[in-house]
Amino acid sequence: MVDDLEAYAHKINSKISEEAMLHTYKALSNKKVKDVHPGVKSHYPVPRPKDYNKGFIRRHFFIRYDGGITEVSSKEASRKKTIVPRDLYTYVIVKWRIVDSVVIPTGVFKDNPTTADVNEFYIREGSKTLSTILQRTFRQYFYDLEAFKLST
Repeated sequence: MVDDLEAYAHKINSKISEEAMLHTYKALSNKKVKDVHPGVKSHYPVPRPKDYNKGFIRRHFFIRYDGGITEVSSKEASRKKTIVPRDLYTYVIVKWRIVDSVVIPTGVFKDNPTTADVNEFYIREGSKTLSTILQRTFRQYFYDLEAFKLST
């Protein structure tokens, strides 16, 4: 009887989509979990002249289990990445091109990629550790930010 129940539960659970599970988890936990981990300060990156000489910056993010995204400075990331709860947040670094370049990163299979094409590639690479739902949310984050539109 127990084996039958376990087999039945496994069969039912395998049909529940990741999105449905996330929705249920959010419904159960949102009242208990704050939106942002205490002490994590958001940061809007402003490239410096030396960054333009390099051609890129590194952007640091804490992505909450339900899709909340907080961008932080590299100093803040260094201080907080080991103390934020790993079951609630995933830490992601994205290389971000800020000037056009003839250098094409390995893995970009497009002739004459724009800076936006390269950044879209870097976003996909940086988000590989995220679930499928959070990957979509992370990508949408960049489409929604006026200053970092991927289409420009």
